[in-house]
Amino acid sequence: MRPHNYPSDLTDPQWALIEPFLPVYPGGRPRTTNLRNVVDAILYILRTGCQWRYLPKDFPPKSTVWRYFDEWRLNGTLEDIHDHLRRKVRTAEKPYSPRTTASVDSQSVDTTSGGEQRGRDNAKNVDGRKRHIVVDSLGLLLALLVTGADVDDAAAAAELFTRLDGQPMSKVGRMFADNKYHNNALYAWVAENADWELEIVRRPKEAEGWVLLPIRWTVERTFAWLGKCRRLSKDREKSVRSSEAFIRLAMIHMMLNRLEPKQADPVFKYRSAA
Repeated sequence: MRPHNYPSDLTDPQWALIEPFLPVYPGGRPRTTNLRNVVDAILYILRTGCQWRYLPKDFPPKSTVWRYFDEWRLNGTLEDIHDHLRRKVRTAEKPYSPRTTASVDSQSVDTTSGGEQRGRDNAKNVDGRKRHIVVDSLGLLLALLVTGADVDDAAAAAELFTRLDGQPMSKVGRMFADNKYHNNALYAWVAENADWELEIVRRPKEAEGWVLLPIRWTVERTFAWLGKCRRLSKDREKSVRSSEAFIRLAMIHMMLNRLEPKQADPVFKYRSAA
């Protein structure tokens, strides 16, 4: 027995939100590949964590799916879709309310294969990479950087913050961070290059064990959203560009479901292998 007629990851309203951003190039032969099936295949890999070669035959060939994924991660298509959906989510949930705060944090994850920028985070006992993100008060992604796990958070923060250029940060006055970002060199960089202040949210002095810190939970929740995608349970990519692409895809999928919730769970149909 094997699954047949895999349900689409996208409903019609969800597909309508991203279809205009998929590039169409003039000239050449007419396209025979259904781009919706390609997007569904990429989301299938994201959610299940399967290898490219094990894509079910109901989807386009893995070489075709990879070619489109490679193109979209390089030419800015995923960034355009992500930023468009983020504006829509923000407008729907907080209309006429500009961002005034943001939060920064990192997450160390193991890697499963060779590749660039790998290291060891001794504090977390992790051999792999580190995901650095900046989110707004809704937990929506503003900036993203993937490095080796041995890179210090404060050292990576300056490069991460430069990726906020062009993002909707004009009204942001404070950037919340934990004690890992308490660094004099970082304070100097922020004072010289940013229009906002870096505010360290510290644990209560007498606290023991896990403590819910005010404001900081928004960025931790974003990491929890990413954890729903099995492809992101570990860093399975050989390049940091692919790592960042799958993180954006996870946020795209989450925002599509917030804008157009699915009305029912997908129904799987089965047929005999014979």
